Amino acid sequence: MPFSAVSLIDSLDLHEGDWMVQNAANGAVGRLVAQLGPARGVHVLGLVRRSAAVDELSSQGITDVVATDAPDWRERAEAIVAGGRVVAGVDSVGGPAAGDVASLLSENATLAVFGAMSDPTLQIPSGDVIFKQLVVKGFWGSKVSREMAAEKRAALMGEVIRHVMSGALTLPVAASFPLADVAAAATASLQAGRVGKVLLHP
Repeated sequence: MPFSAVSLIDSLDLHEGDWMVQNAANGAVGRLVAQLGPARGVHVLGLVRRSAAVDELSSQGITDVVATDAPDWRERAEAIVAGGRVVAGVDSVGGPAAGDVASLLSENATLAVFGAMSDPTLQIPSGDVIFKQLVVKGFWGSKVSREMAAEKRAALMGEVIRHVMSGALTLPVAASFPLADVAAAATASLQAGRVGKVLLHP
C-alpha cells in the first residue's frame, strides 16, 4: 500500500504548492497519500462520504477533508483550496463519486482512476472533461512498479522508509493477533466499519 501511494503521487507530476483531490480519503491508500503529499509540498484535499470520517481523520492529523454528505460540501472544498489550482484528482470509488472529483479539478488537470470500490463505471459530466480539457487515465500499481526503473523504485521506497522511520507516515491499527489466532484476525479484518489494519505477530 505505501508503495502504491507514493508511486501514484509520483505519476501525477505534482509540484510543490500544487493541489490534488482524492475520494476515499479515509481508506488505507487515501491516508497514505494525505501524509506523503504534504511531505513533498503538495496540498491534498480529501473527500469522504460521511461527516464522522472527517473527525476520524483529524485525530490522525489529516486535515483538509470534506464530507460529501453535507449539502454545502462543494463550497467547503472550494474554501479549503482558496483559489489554488487543483491539478490532479484520484478516484478510488467509481460511479458519481468520480464526477465529484472531476468537478473540483482545474483546467488541464489529470484524473487518475485508482479503484472502483462502489461502481465499476465512471460517471463524469462530459462538460467537465471537454471544457476543462481534463485527461483521464488509469493507475495500476503493480504494472507501474514492474515497468519502473530499479533506481526509481528504490528511491520511492527509500522515501517511504524515511517517513515511516521519522514517524511522519502512520496507519492506524485496529487490532493485533498472534499467529495462533489467525482465524480471529481474518474475522476481524472483515468487520464492517473497521478503522485501521489488522496485524499478525509471532
